[in-house]
Amino acid sequence: MRRLFLLAAFALAVRGAEPLILDESHESKVFGETRHYRIFLPPDYRTSGKRYPVIYWFHGWSERYNQPPAGAPERNYDQGDGVYGGDTIGRFVSYHDVIVVKWDGYNPRTPGEQYPRPYNISPVETERQFPLYFPELVAYIDSHYRTIADREHRATAGLSMGGFMSFWVAGKYPHLVGSASNFMGSPEFTVGPRGFPAEYRHEEMHGNYEGVRTRIVTGTEDFIRFYHARMGAIWDFTRPFHETATFVSEHGTPHMGETLDFHMRAFANPLPRPEAWSHIDVYPDFSVWGWEVHSDRHEPGFTVLENVSRSGFASSVREWVPSGEVLQGVKLSITTDKLYPPNEAQTITLIRRRGGPVELKTAIADADGRLHIELGGTLYQVGIGTGAILALGEAFVRDSNLAIAGKPVSLQVRVYNRGTAESKAISIHWETRNPGVKFGDFTDRIPAIAPGKSLDILLAFTVDDPTREVVKMFAVIGDQRLPLEVPLLPDAPPAPSFRIADGREFNVFQHGVKRETLKLGEGNGDGQANPGETLAILIPDGDGWRAAELFTNDPCVDLTKRVSDDWSDYDHVGATAKYSLPAINPSCAAGQMIHMLGRVQWPHAPDHRVTYFTVEFPIVKR
Repeated sequence: MRRLFLLAAFALAVRGAEPLILDESHESKVFGETRHYRIFLPPDYRTSGKRYPVIYWFHGWSERYNQPPAGAPERNYDQGDGVYGGDTIGRFVSYHDVIVVKWDGYNPRTPGEQYPRPYNISPVETERQFPLYFPELVAYIDSHYRTIADREHRATAGLSMGGFMSFWVAGKYPHLVGSASNFMGSPEFTVGPRGFPAEYRHEEMHGNYEGVRTRIVTGTEDFIRFYHARMGAIWDFTRPFHETATFVSEHGTPHMGETLDFHMRAFANPLPRPEAWSHIDVYPDFSVWGWEVHSDRHEPGFTVLENVSRSGFASSVREWVPSGEVLQGVKLSITTDKLYPPNEAQTITLIRRRGGPVELKTAIADADGRLHIELGGTLYQVGIGTGAILALGEAFVRDSNLAIAGKPVSLQVRVYNRGTAESKAISIHWETRNPGVKFGDFTDRIPAIAPGKSLDILLAFTVDDPTREVVKMFAVIGDQRLPLEVPLLPDAPPAPSFRIADGREFNVFQHGVKRETLKLGEGNGDGQANPGETLAILIPDGDGWRAAELFTNDPCVDLTKRVSDDWSDYDHVGATAKYSLPAINPSCAAGQMIHMLGRVQWPHAPDHRVTYFTVEFPIVKR
């Protein structure tokens, strides 16, 4: 008894002692160079014999693995009492059984350059791809320290640019990471392969986090708070295991211990591997959940996989998400996880979502039970196996209207049979975790669907919040629970005045507050919408104009061209404002009225404004 008492007393004495903080390095094959890291080990690490969960920490701008921000030694959140009363990583590790690894985002453009911008993002200037380095660092740490080497006990966290990286890395590797946190991270950056990087916005990537718990920390005085609110308007309704913590704080790491404790709770109660998942990736080649994707893409874009399961998936390659132009010429090679009987044949059904013949192919699983499927970049529904395989596809607002928050919305939801046999008539009902959603009339029984065919069913609903920007719901069909997300727009007044730019020069605001003379659109410059022209819709702002981001379901309008206006020099966030360049279908008749809803972001750092309005104008014959 006395021995047990002494052991318990010793354990209490050790907990709260100084952690072991070591600055180490290893040779990276991914980068072809020596990389550094700082590791925080519990005080009793050398004697306990225990294994520990790991949090990977990603620092912010001008920091290093062992240095606070340039010129701000008082902002050392690693250890000491100089920041937030000592609420630091070191303090947390001294009281908890966890390892924290702080990687080094150092990205010199020339040998030895003291470059403060980490991670090779916005702009992409070197060959270092930090997300591709993450699995190598994980493997090294797991092989050299006593970690619990599974995704359920592995997390990412970070500050500012590191907060962006924490979410990006966790979303790219949900099969490696069980939880991710983000202290006041930037919402978007240009990332990806050198030579053809793409614009990556977290608000559009919420679907990458199935099986991952997420948390974002915002500050009431933080200069990025506007963008965090914009991101929350999407994530709060599409991510069931996401939380936001807001503190009275400037840009920094307030309540560090609370966020690290979020990860400890996630380690204790991890989410299971999802039965179905979706993923968007900026790299031409990637792996996720045991699946591997390779492509020949050498231009900016995103590979999109939707509702992936053993029975199939949807795929496309787009210039931007969610609605950018489809890059049809790209070739995709997809290798599944080990899901099928080795060396046995499976039927692959390929349905092009924009029409075309249905293809039936036979694929032989390899010795590991993987299938190899070749696709193009266009929109596909892919079925794997025999029998009837039902899947949700596109949702269209009826009568070419927009889905308006606070008003009844009537959808036509496309249901595909991507199997090899006719489906039986089956009941369907709808569920949602989103508050304030009331379902109206809907098709409660799906008729039989022939193999390779589709039909549209009705779904009506109302969201009682007039500011809601998205609603996520699920179609329950037999033992399937299939997700559907519907973007919502506000009920907006008509624009008091606007101009159509169709190849004519205007004095247009760019980069937030700078006026530039721009020729927007392509056409005869007469300020009218002619068939075949490309336009911009301009809203007056003093002695200049602001180009609007536009929304419409009018079949005469193609909205796949979107332009990003970088506001980094103005608000120092790394984010952009968007505007559209709609193309008028050459076949549309003169006199037809075009109806669109517009959105403009107005500079008022750090609390920018967003306004909505409607525009209406006729198509005019040349």
